[in-house]
Parts: sequence; C-alpha cells; structure tokens
Amino acid sequence: MSNKINPHETTETASKDVDLGEVYSRTEHFIEDNKKAITIGVVGILVVVGGLLGYKKFIAEPKAKEAAEMVWKAEYYFEIDSLDKALNGDDQWPGFATIASDYSSTPSGNLANYYMGAIYMQKGDFQAALDSYQKADLEDDVLRVMAVGNQGDALVELGRADEAVKQFEKAANMETNEFTTPMFLMKAGILHHQAANWSAAAKTFNRIAKEFPTSTDANQARKYAGHAEAMGG
Repeated sequence: MSNKINPHETTETASKDVDLGEVYSRTEHFIEDNKKAITIGVVGILVVVGGLLGYKKFIAEPKAKEAAEMVWKAEYYFEIDSLDKALNGDDQWPGFATIASDYSSTPSGNLANYYMGAIYMQKGDFQAALDSYQKADLEDDVLRVMAVGNQGDALVELGRADEAVKQFEKAANMETNEFTTPMFLMKAGILHHQAANWSAAAKTFNRIAKEFPTSTDANQARKYAGHAEAMGG
C-alpha cells in the first residue's frame, strides 16, 4: 500500500491512509518475525481442544455410561431400606460408596454422594452425611437444592445452628418453587425463632405466608410470624 499523500485529499484523510499503512506494515512484520511462535501457539491450542474432546468422547462418556449401568442395584437396596447393601454393595454389584469413589466425575457418582448423605443421616453419622452432601454436585435442579438444604439438617444435628440457618436460606433462594422454597424457609425461621432472633424469624415466616399462601407450611408460618412479632415487640 502506498503511503504517498494525494494533494487532492484532505489532510485528515491522508493522515488516516498513512496510519492504516503503518498498521498493516507493522502487522505483516510482526507475523513474519513471529511466524514460528504463532504456529506453535495455534498448534498448542488445537492439541488442547483435541485432547479435551478426546477425553470426553473416549473416557468421560464411557465412564459415565458404565456408572449409570451399575448404580441401579444400590438404588434398589436404598428403596427397600437395605442401607448397608445400598452403601457397600453385595457380591456382584457395587454400592454407593464405591460408585462415588470410582466414578466421582460422573452424574451417577454425584448422585451416589447424595444417597450416601441420606444413608448417613439415617445412621446418625451426621459429619459423614455433611461431607457426602457437599460432594453431591448434581445436575437436577431440585436435587441440587435438596443437597444444599440437607447440609443444614446435618449441621443442626452437629449443633452448628448458625451455619445451618445459612444453608437453609441458601437452599430456599436457589430455585424458587412451591416445594423447596417454603420448606427450607420454614427450617430457617424455626432456627431464628429458637435463637430469639425475632425480627429475622418474623420476616422469614411472613415471606412463606405471603409468597406461598397455598403451601403446606403457610398456616403454621402465620402463627409463628405472629408469635415472633409479639415477642419482638
């Protein structure tokens, strides 16, 4: 590109042409001087992307499928309240503990952690329940909320009410619906009430009554709200 100034052009136009020429020239020189480094960089990006796609297709997806085919027996044992077999498996099929450990990065592995949390809660091992729920990174919206809220249940049993109320409030606000939101708000409100945090209790119970008037918790929430307001003056 010529950088000569046409006498019929305005000074501003000519200046723009000159600047563009300089930009193109610098770009061409940069690419020429750094051609090898740029080529290596592009190849490196392609290798990384290709590696990720290969991992997903040849490792992650088959592993997820394998885990999904194994987990059904543990789920069956859980449904019939055979908790030890659900947790540890039998002679032929693995239990949730093995699936959670060996297939931790798969949906079934995460689901196994959720089931383990429920099993440990029933067994009274509340720290193990908390640990399992914390590992349950679930795709399902409702179960994801439940895993967070259930951590609050475990924390209550461990005597850590201040942490529990935060978990209940977090779960209540993750996905607004007629089931999980009022349920976990109710639990948070009760903890506020027990701690004599009257203002927070009244606010929480009133939210249930106003936003979820048809929920199973609404009538009780109105009563508790009135009591908290009276106690708080």
